[in-house]
Amino acid sequence: MQTRRWDAVAALCGLVAVAGCQFGALRENLRVLDQYGYVRGTVAPPAGASMAPLVVFALPVAGGAASDWVVLPRAGPYFLAVPVGQYRVGAFEDDNHSLAHDPGEAVAWARGGEPVEVRPGETVAGLNLALGLDTAAAPVGAELLPVRSSGEVDELSGGRIGEVVTLDDPRFSNDAARVGLWRPVEFLADYGAGIYFLEPYDPTRTPVLFVHGALGHPGNFQVLISRLDHTRYQAWVAYYPTAVRLEKAGAALGRWLQALEVQYGFHRLGVVAHSMGGLVARAYLAHDPDGLGATIDSLTFVSIATPWQGHEAAARGVSRAPVVAPSWFDMAPNSPFLTWLLDTPLPRYAAHDLYFAYGGSRRSRIANDGVVTVASQLDLRAQEQAHLVVGFDDQHRAVLDDPVVADYLQRSLAGIAPPPR
Repeated sequence: MQTRRWDAVAALCGLVAVAGCQFGALRENLRVLDQYGYVRGTVAPPAGASMAPLVVFALPVAGGAASDWVVLPRAGPYFLAVPVGQYRVGAFEDDNHSLAHDPGEAVAWARGGEPVEVRPGETVAGLNLALGLDTAAAPVGAELLPVRSSGEVDELSGGRIGEVVTLDDPRFSNDAARVGLWRPVEFLADYGAGIYFLEPYDPTRTPVLFVHGALGHPGNFQVLISRLDHTRYQAWVAYYPTAVRLEKAGAALGRWLQALEVQYGFHRLGVVAHSMGGLVARAYLAHDPDGLGATIDSLTFVSIATPWQGHEAAARGVSRAPVVAPSWFDMAPNSPFLTWLLDTPLPRYAAHDLYFAYGGSRRSRIANDGVVTVASQLDLRAQEQAHLVVGFDDQHRAVLDDPVVADYLQRSLAGIAPPPR
């Protein structure tokens, strides 16, 4: 099979050519992902509630430990990923941080504790939970929630939440990024999705999270991270397989951040995202437009060369490729995902600075950065929501190595950082 014509699809944001036929591997990996489904909803606090964290979980009707669970910093939206089957979905207020439901703690069960059927690849939405004292509900014992021996939350199977690494970690490579596109299940097992730290957490410095694009990895941000003011900021990096649906990637990003909010209690955050990563980061923000589920007071979101109108190559991939990476559906122009994304307002605590790049081929009749058109980067809806719009004469990947971009980034982040020490 010839894959040259799919190179543009696979390299939407990573500028990496794909060698050989990967569609068979993608097909097999998607079969594994199809054995999962999703549940989502919101948790409403009990009357007179404290600011205690909330534990949301899905217990298999057949018995055993929770198939998935999440700890929220406060009442708000939740998202769970579980194997296909029947579940009882519930939540409780964890006043004493024991990660178990203890007497006197508010509890709720979706649909009164009735089983919820989760089918392959489908999302069961609207499972809203109103916390209250339910003495008739079955207890949620500690043995049902997979807690680490240290008592920390193990947030997503295989997820790395707060693991300290360096940017030259071998997991952050072009080869690993290709695995994330063509073999996402293997990526999760061999490399691990999550939010990584580049140094131990420091409560005196504001976290800045960097989110890569398709066929990208955290190492792409080497220059921008090296030029941060490290007396004021600490860099975190997100890592995820870029084959997955972007709405699900955004929900996972939100889960990881919620886990870190519970653990560290930070209230300011910067998010810097390149290309398709901007769509993932914006999806994270779109899941909670009212800001009800966050303890964050101030967030600056900087998108760089993001295709807000999608990419025609993704549409060609959807219509012609023998196997379609799920993210291509979302990247296709006028996709339901892109419409939802920009029709949803930013949370009250978030500000968006939009950076675009225009240093593409001079022979092209269409202004672009070599990968994404300027028209896609400058979608009017995205501009209207932005606090700042600024362009750079760079190509798609090279924009991340531009010292001028690094200087602008310092200005964008200034509003969320505490005063210099």
